Amino acid sequence: MMRSLESSAFPTFNDEQMAAIGSIADLLSFQPEQELISQGQKDYPFYVVKSGKVRIVEPEGDSSKPIAIHGAGAFTGDIDMLTGRSSLFVAIADDEVEVYRLCAYRLRKLLNECPDVSELLLDAFQKRRELVAENGLTGVRMIGRSNTIETSRLLEFFYKNHVPHKFFEADHDDGKLQLEMLGATDLPLPVIRCNKHTIGNPSLPKLAECIGIARDVNEQLFDLVIVGAGPAGLAAAVYAASEGIKTLVIDAVGPGGQAGSSSKIENFIGFPSGLSGNDLANRGYLQALKFGTQFIAPITVGSIDSDHSGEHRLKLCTGQTARARCVLIASGVTYRQLGLPGCQRLEGAGVYYAATLVEARVCDQATAVVVGGGNSAGQAAMFLAQHANEVKLLIRGDDLSKSMSAYLCDRVLKNPKIEVCKHCEIERIHGDEHVESIEVRNNRDETTESITCAGVFIFIGAKPHTDWLPEKVLLDDKGFVMTGSSFYSADSELRSRWPLTRGPCDLETTVPGIMAAGDVRAGTTKRCGFAVGDGSLAVSCVHRYLNDI
Repeated sequence: MMRSLESSAFPTFNDEQMAAIGSIADLLSFQPEQELISQGQKDYPFYVVKSGKVRIVEPEGDSSKPIAIHGAGAFTGDIDMLTGRSSLFVAIADDEVEVYRLCAYRLRKLLNECPDVSELLLDAFQKRRELVAENGLTGVRMIGRSNTIETSRLLEFFYKNHVPHKFFEADHDDGKLQLEMLGATDLPLPVIRCNKHTIGNPSLPKLAECIGIARDVNEQLFDLVIVGAGPAGLAAAVYAASEGIKTLVIDAVGPGGQAGSSSKIENFIGFPSGLSGNDLANRGYLQALKFGTQFIAPITVGSIDSDHSGEHRLKLCTGQTARARCVLIASGVTYRQLGLPGCQRLEGAGVYYAATLVEARVCDQATAVVVGGGNSAGQAAMFLAQHANEVKLLIRGDDLSKSMSAYLCDRVLKNPKIEVCKHCEIERIHGDEHVESIEVRNNRDETTESITCAGVFIFIGAKPHTDWLPEKVLLDDKGFVMTGSSFYSADSELRSRWPLTRGPCDLETTVPGIMAAGDVRAGTTKRCGFAVGDGSLAVSCVHRYLNDI
């Protein structure tokens, strides 16, 4: 398996492909030990080796860890060739080297004009990231205490943004050694080491700046700004950018949205074996990058102002302003809090609203409790059963099949490590620094039970992310965005909220040029496949609007 992974991660171009690359690239020469790519270099170029060898290493203090050696026909780089982030690794000429060099613009041109090259490169870029994880390469170092809010916040950011990293427990010997080596014993945890910088408990924007994810978009004008990088936002980004629409995607954490937290999606067309939400998000993210979509995270939008010309100005948490001809609201929903003592205080320290490898680590050899009876809860229970000693799935009713897909319900009921607890509701969550136990009430006979557990995973209800929208954008009584016929064909009072003589597009809000798609839109089916379709449909509305202005 490893050999197969390495062969697909490090392929070589054939003569025909080398000729195509040579026709659009610069030919350069490097002397032995000369650096082609430096650690921390941003927007570094793409190199294809014509002759000689280039070695890739990861610096570790005064030494370095070898990763690969590229000979004739091989190429440097991974996913960050498309993201424009800072390099975590170093490329050095092993002997006298001749290479073809392409900037990011020319690389995208190559990807879009040469399908066979595009397929080979994108597959290799993804496989190289898998090898980084499997071979224990460090990337960004993080020293902290698992099962704390601060650690969970940063690990989620790494996970969703596909940042190579290695976590060290601060109280273990290797963690203490890392803190001493970095001179960081007095810094607040978690401590981050990236691009030769050491910082303690950074904010997400500060971490993004250190890694090289942060981008300056101030006062730039985009045809389309998408707020939210879940399935709807990613689908819209792929279709819009592939059709020549200048597109920016903004997200508070990183690509994936709520679906990105799903351990496995099995009813998404085209994937009979299923795939994780993170894998689906990564594929969509790469596709959008390939066509030139720009992404910025972790960024939130504070407000939107629209002027008489139809231009929309989005005020970002960084103080920047993004300008857009058209805006797509794809900010999605989050699962509702239980509203119990201890619940909000312990979020990220045993109380979670997602079930990925980031959260599952706290339940190793312990009990996990899942709350909810829908597909997300069922997928979480199945995934956590691979890590925890046992999983207790709490539902308020008496029939799991009423709210869960039949195939998933059957698997949950047959899994020996999952216990479905009917008529159960959590009364209280106990723990000082992290979750230690919960009190559960049976809503039929009013008896209570205490359950010792390491994590509580909540998948109930849905609260839309719409509190940042202007008052002119009409919401329904639950806070979801109303679009198209949902207000235009309703009654005269709602219809009067539309200011133009033409009718609105199906996904257009009461503000012309501002669309909504996915879970945040009123009346939608809360399923991943529906969100993807909604995002794709939104692009037709964008085309219509841009053609009219």
